[in-house]
Amino acid sequence: MIAFSHAALAVSPAASRALLAARRRVPAAAPIRQSRLPAVVPHASSAAIPPEPASNSSVPVPSVSRLRIGFYFGLWYLFNVIFNVLNKSTLNLWAFPWTLSLVQLGVGSSYCALLWILNLRKRPNVTWGLLRAMVLPVLGHLAGHVLTCVSFSHVAISFAHIVKSAEPAFGAVGAALATGEVYPLGVYASLIPVIVGVALSAVSELTFTWWGFVTAMLSNVAFAARNIFTKITMKDYKKDETLTAQNMYGLTSIMAFLFELPMAMIADRGIPSLAATRLASTAPSTVLTYLVASACFYHLYNETSYLALAEVSPITFSVANTFKRV
Repeated sequence: MIAFSHAALAVSPAASRALLAARRRVPAAAPIRQSRLPAVVPHASSAAIPPEPASNSSVPVPSVSRLRIGFYFGLWYLFNVIFNVLNKSTLNLWAFPWTLSLVQLGVGSSYCALLWILNLRKRPNVTWGLLRAMVLPVLGHLAGHVLTCVSFSHVAISFAHIVKSAEPAFGAVGAALATGEVYPLGVYASLIPVIVGVALSAVSELTFTWWGFVTAMLSNVAFAARNIFTKITMKDYKKDETLTAQNMYGLTSIMAFLFELPMAMIADRGIPSLAATRLASTAPSTVLTYLVASACFYHLYNETSYLALAEVSPITFSVANTFKRV
């Protein structure tokens, strides 16, 4: 065994050379062909990105902004209809439009002040600069409201709304004069049928009175001016998060109430009695009920209108105001 091992070791170099020669004559195995497609190596950040869901472009999805504007306009229309009925009913029983408008502003002012005191609504950041900037919009709002109540006390509510449907015309002219905002010719042409309709209605209206017609028309001027002044004087306060539409209307109501208080006292010769009704059979409690109800819905419809005005242009707001009267 030992001898065989020595023999194997003795011939091992020759055997090794023979094995190498034999290997050179045998062809090497073909290498495994690699795929021509590059290997996909997942990126570290791609694993955290979920695949985008497939979208159906054929189905239009309204934006949140449009839904919000539609919601504000719907509430505005609803509250305004209820307010108009209550407002006219109150004036039929109790013919003091100045005091009526004052009470409506006072109820809204008290409501907003109570919310601020109880911290149920974020308090506005009130400065002297803000109050100065609000003077013109507040005066426009006050004049429009008082003139509307005066008009309702002299003519039928349907005729007053027909006259007030001409507000977009005043808004378009006022925007062009005050801000230089000019709209396409088609916008102005669309206002012509409204103006013609107002003129024809005035000719054929059985309850027509010049005082009712003039006050309704002047209310158009006042509200159009309010919308334009709001866009002009309040532009520096848009970034203040405390000056929301609800807070802006609350401040407007308080300022308008304080402005109107002495004027209403003069116009109605003091504080009218609830018993001073047009019909002797009407109880003072009935007048009080209509008075408070009309004041509540007046505030609700105006607060939602301010929410809508904050989302659209003055002329768009005026056009929407016209559709509200149809």
